[in-house]
Amino acid sequence: MAGNDWLIYQNQKATRNDPLDSRLVSAMSFLPDLGIQMHVISGGQEAAGEGGARTGSTRHDHGQAADADFYMNGRRLDWNNPADLPILTQIVQTAKSRGVTGIGAGNDYMGAGRFHVGFGNPGVWGAGGKGANAPDWLVAAYNGAAPGKVPEASGQPAWQPQGNQPNALAGPFNMGGPFPGAPQGSQQNALAQMQQPQLQWTDMRADPSMFMTTRRNSLAMG
Repeated sequence: MAGNDWLIYQNQKATRNDPLDSRLVSAMSFLPDLGIQMHVISGGQEAAGEGGARTGSTRHDHGQAADADFYMNGRRLDWNNPADLPILTQIVQTAKSRGVTGIGAGNDYMGAGRFHVGFGNPGVWGAGGKGANAPDWLVAAYNGAAPGKVPEASGQPAWQPQGNQPNALAGPFNMGGPFPGAPQGSQQNALAQMQQPQLQWTDMRADPSMFMTTRRNSLAMG
């Protein structure tokens, strides 16, 4: 995919009809390496008091977040399809490793296959914008990658995500996959990891102190 052919704006008639901030575009620019297109359904908006139309949380202000679908070979990816789950896991992990901090998804959030991706306080969430409703696979994927820094774009200095706290739903998961740029770690795919909850609980007991310093994510929906 040449240039920004991987980034498709379909938000012209949406309330959040502004383009994405160049830093978010830079953070997601790994997608063409995976053969993925990102279709932006809801993009940026003006901040409160700036006179433009706006809705929902402040995460989308000035293009700092997008609600998007991901396509491969002309087909929208869906986490309910076991064949799509590993690549969606890789997208989540790589995005986080490149500075994306907030990711929302869920059948009862924006519908199957649609994600909120962007900056802001670190966390994942699902229905109602609540961390407690984040799908198990999303929690595991997000916590399978270390937070990163947005690559420099268009001569602008690299953007460092605010805060460095682990996500409140953090757990000892590593979902390393077979795709390009996969974080180092377990070679089991996302589906295999999800099918072994007993291993997750064993690791949690091995390090109970991790639960003494985290809080459950209850961020507003994107």
